[in-house]
Amino acid sequence: MNLSWNLQELFLSDEAFYEEITKIKEEIKEFKESTPENLDKESLYSLLEEKWLIKERANTILLYGSLKYYKNIKDEKCSKLKQDAEIFSNEVNTELSFVDRMILNLGESKVEDFMRQNSALQKYAHALNNLFRMQKHVEDEATTKNIAKNMEGINHELKRYNDTLRDIKCGSIEVDGKTIEITLSNFAKYITSRDQETRRKIYLTVNQSFANEAATFADILNNIYTYRDKNARLEQYSSVLEKVLFEENIDERIIDTLIETVNHSVSIFQDYLQIKADLLEIKEPHLYDFSVPLIENSHKTYSLEEAIDIIKKALEPLGEEYLKVVDTLLDGHIDAMPAEEKHQSIIFSWHTYSFMNFHGAYGDIKNLIHELGHIVNYYLSMKNQPFIYEDSTIFVGETASLVNEILLNRYLFENATTKEEKLYFLSKEIENYFTSVFKQTLYTEFERTLYQLKENQNLTPELLSKAYFDHIKKYYGDHIVYDNEASVEWTRLGHLYRHSYYPYKYATGLIMASVVVNDLMSDQNDFKEKYLSFLESGSSKYSLELLKMINVDLTDHTIIRNGLKIVEEDVLALKRLMK
Repeated sequence: MNLSWNLQELFLSDEAFYEEITKIKEEIKEFKESTPENLDKESLYSLLEEKWLIKERANTILLYGSLKYYKNIKDEKCSKLKQDAEIFSNEVNTELSFVDRMILNLGESKVEDFMRQNSALQKYAHALNNLFRMQKHVEDEATTKNIAKNMEGINHELKRYNDTLRDIKCGSIEVDGKTIEITLSNFAKYITSRDQETRRKIYLTVNQSFANEAATFADILNNIYTYRDKNARLEQYSSVLEKVLFEENIDERIIDTLIETVNHSVSIFQDYLQIKADLLEIKEPHLYDFSVPLIENSHKTYSLEEAIDIIKKALEPLGEEYLKVVDTLLDGHIDAMPAEEKHQSIIFSWHTYSFMNFHGAYGDIKNLIHELGHIVNYYLSMKNQPFIYEDSTIFVGETASLVNEILLNRYLFENATTKEEKLYFLSKEIENYFTSVFKQTLYTEFERTLYQLKENQNLTPELLSKAYFDHIKKYYGDHIVYDNEASVEWTRLGHLYRHSYYPYKYATGLIMASVVVNDLMSDQNDFKEKYLSFLESGSSKYSLELLKMINVDLTDHTIIRNGLKIVEEDVLALKRLMK
């Protein structure tokens, strides 16, 4: 089997790609010149149709240019294709921005009248609703300049952060009689060592290196949080959290519900950590002991044919219609064959195209089935929605991919032929929950605490370290030996500096996928059909409305608890296997 892209579905040649750019530029000019100054119910519809037709064609250009680049990053011609596509995409967005301005100038009431008078405009009802919803937070020119100035401040602090990170010296440790210079690149290799002394040395050495720069990291974080809070207030939000969640119209209660429910269920994860410590024969476990895999990495490899067979069998609970789409996309929409000219480290999906380098390990199968989840979601949405709603929201997209991951692990576990294999796949699934739900909820609660503390005082190294120490003790429990160096781990949490409230998406994503898998396996009330309808809906509604199609309400503690059932059952299964 040869999994590689057939980009001729997009353009037959690079020449055709450039011809389309020229053609669209001419059409945009004509479009702007022919648009009437005063819109009515018919001309508004025509305006929207033309805008989104152009944007769809421009998206195909951006897609083709980018995919050609990742396919061959060493070819300057491909680099130019990507660059030209990105420049053109920005030009299109700028040139078409007049459409939104004209609609906003009409006013929400007038647009609603037009929608009542012209039923064809209902196609754009959700997009128009969102446009006016976002308008409430669009500020005047002077305020916008202040927001831009604060963004410059954030970018300056991020440069300080990246420079500090780049220049930090992590020291060296002795491993098997050899002196090893520690870098941020090889840290993962040694922190997962089966030798506890190696783990201890690298953990303490790296954390101490970061502790030496704690004052700098705290100052950077304090300044970034100050700028973020200023911008949130300037844009008429009550908090940074409200601003972050507003774009997708996410209820703030989701954060509270996630934290409260995981806190209530934290014993599941603490139980697993105790089992892990017992299996590894560690009487007094430290935090650095939990990075080591429960079972050593499997050296088993799979051919691409074997991987595809496993994936199809794992996805059988999703039904024939889903598997037919998988077969369609395996023909020309997945570029998985390793090649020197390809980008070596990146894995992504865009539109109905996925990219990776398949080498035959378990992780490669996991990546492949994950990316298939994304592109099947897009394919179904593309077939059932107009272009404006083709691309799924983050919540829908992550659910689509993580459901596939859970189904893969379930299939591999149930079909494992040895106890060691069963332990391996079971531990992989539990570790996924530990990393994606337990730790990401911890980080979410810690970030929320920092914003609360920042309301009344500056974030100092001492304040940050105490807050972080309090959180890890609450989550990990009393059976852990806590080194003082653990309190400065906040210095190594890159998301605190680069993003606002991002970790909760990992936690809720896996929980939502777990709820879906539970319902799929029970196969009640035509849930399979509901799930496919959910995947077909793209972004035609707000995320929380879409999730209700599959009985998921993230403001409901019961839903979060149901999502944790898989990991709870996995821990019980692990106990049985260990007997």
